[in-house]
Amino acid sequence: MVSTKAVAKNIPEIEAKLKAFGGDMVKIEFLENCLKQLMPNDVKCFCHLKLSESYAYRLMWPLAAKNMGAAAECATTYGDKINFYMKEISLWLKVGDYLMIDKAFKKALLCGNNQEKELIKTKLKAEMLTLATDYEKRNKRSHATQIYERLIEMPITNDAEKKELMGKVASLDAKLGRLKDAIRYEQMMKSPISSRKSSNDPDENARKVSFEDLGIDSI
Repeated sequence: MVSTKAVAKNIPEIEAKLKAFGGDMVKIEFLENCLKQLMPNDVKCFCHLKLSESYAYRLMWPLAAKNMGAAAECATTYGDKINFYMKEISLWLKVGDYLMIDKAFKKALLCGNNQEKELIKTKLKAEMLTLATDYEKRNKRSHATQIYERLIEMPITNDAEKKELMGKVASLDAKLGRLKDAIRYEQMMKSPISSRKSSNDPDENARKVSFEDLGIDSI
């Protein structure tokens, strides 16, 4: 049996040794050992991506997300950084950790130009709506409500979308027996949407911070 302590220093060596291991946990141990040594960014990125893949396969979403985020930080192009941060967001969505989603979202925005920023926002909104719809179909109404409420607070949705989402939340809250909340959202639908940006505006906060503030290297 190949020892997991026999670490490798380049991608071909790591790939070859991964093929020699039978179980996911053995592969994880090997990759973790590899990351304990000094290695180029592209090799570190590869290890983190493989770890994320292995953890996701075992439904260990937080560890999968953390490694995907680490891969983004090691990536050497802005395009790769954006791609990996968006994948990190997808993994955090599975556990509903919106604090980490916001953090990854801000980092992705910092890596993009104006056109890419709009694509990032559109993709995040679409993914959240798809997940919420899936929760509704599976009668996980509370999970769906949580996502819709989050989207209402976020600047990635326009006023018309916020109104529509309020209606969805009101309907779901009524089905869940949360009558006071249902009435509150029905009343919110009838009121003008505040023009004041939320203090949690990810785009606004992204403009106030630097790569250094978020703990990532600029290219």
